[in-house]
Amino acid sequence: MLAVGPHARTFETGRESMTEMSRTPTSKGAGGSYLDAPPVVNARIKEGHQQWLSRALLCLMFFLLAILAMFVSLLALSSVLSTKADLNLAPDGTFQIAVFSDLHYGENESTFGPPQDINSAALMRQVLAQEQPDFVVLNGDLITGENTFAFNSTGYVDKIVAPLVQGGYSWASTYGNHDSKYNLSREALYAEEKKYANAYTQHGPAGTDGVTNYVLEVYSPVTTGSSPRPIALLWFFDSRGGSAYQSLPANVDNIDNYVSNGTVTWYRSVQAQLQGEYGILPSLAFVHIPMLAFVDLQDQNSPKVSGPNYPGLNADVPLAQQGYSDTGSEATPFMQALLDTPGLHSIYSGHDHGDSWCGRWPNSTLPGYGVGGGSGQMRPFLCFCKHSGYGGYGVWNRGVRQVRLSFDQSGDMSVNTWVRMQAGDIVTAVTLNETYGEDIYPTADGQ
Repeated sequence: MLAVGPHARTFETGRESMTEMSRTPTSKGAGGSYLDAPPVVNARIKEGHQQWLSRALLCLMFFLLAILAMFVSLLALSSVLSTKADLNLAPDGTFQIAVFSDLHYGENESTFGPPQDINSAALMRQVLAQEQPDFVVLNGDLITGENTFAFNSTGYVDKIVAPLVQGGYSWASTYGNHDSKYNLSREALYAEEKKYANAYTQHGPAGTDGVTNYVLEVYSPVTTGSSPRPIALLWFFDSRGGSAYQSLPANVDNIDNYVSNGTVTWYRSVQAQLQGEYGILPSLAFVHIPMLAFVDLQDQNSPKVSGPNYPGLNADVPLAQQGYSDTGSEATPFMQALLDTPGLHSIYSGHDHGDSWCGRWPNSTLPGYGVGGGSGQMRPFLCFCKHSGYGGYGVWNRGVRQVRLSFDQSGDMSVNTWVRMQAGDIVTAVTLNETYGEDIYPTADGQ
């Protein structure tokens, strides 16, 4: 058996000495076994193993702590980046919203589509420069999904929001019936949109149908305290429609085109919760496809839409509304929920490219239609946005509805709205107040 001298190296560097191990008998054929080594050798080998194990565990612990610290740092950074600033009134107590509706990017890519998108982007830049709104709403049909390919469909989001990003504008979206097609899904559209820090669009919770069902709070110019009280609410609803992603036959509509009962249940619950916390707040609602109340209003004789009391383009007659049946039974729960909401001032829709008027929710309904507001009820206003994009049907001049909220020192809200045409002129400028429908306005509609 080989002797181990008193100066043999042990585990001072944290590694076992290969020289030492090679001198330690490991088999009977080599003159003995490991177990036959002197006790002092066994003790030193055992001590070396323990030291090596301790140092290995220490290194592993430091490695895991470093990974944990990196994860916490990334999580904190992500939280900071994803935190949105409050939506605040301007110092003068106003909050102006520009509503771009029916942009319809992504139509026929080999012919007329790209020039249309260029024209739409130019309109957005021109109107933003002229109006300089505090906030932007993209109110559905951002993309003509049936004309896109799976590999590039969501890439149109980057083109749509480029003027907003370059101008430093924040925005929120609803999705329309053309935003769900064989090669485009609402979920993918939302994921692409949320890559941008300026996007306030949110995903509805479980139990709601579609994607864009959410509420945003608007605050005073300067918020103080740990729990500031909002001064107004902006509601967004997904009226759905279109066809399911990658479902055959391709682009055949198979998604219900109305705000679902599940979304209505969520809305009633959250609205009651906010009212209980803050009291009655003035609010606005945005939904792409209009409701049957719009149909009732369009059909009424006095005052007529597009006239001096309700000015605006009225070329889509009859207009296309939520639901399938003439009775509007699918959309009735949503309409009733809106009518039951204290403080709901106005509702803004697109979808019908040839309409751009505003009117008061009718106080009666046609036989078998919709839900009437009742003559003694503070009924919300109904407004069409204005066809903003160069995609989609229709050859009417393009424009963008502007909605300016004004608050006095007591928190009471007044609303003025107009359409800014791409040519620069302003048409159908009205005040949505108690006498709207009786007041007389110019009837020029920009066409």
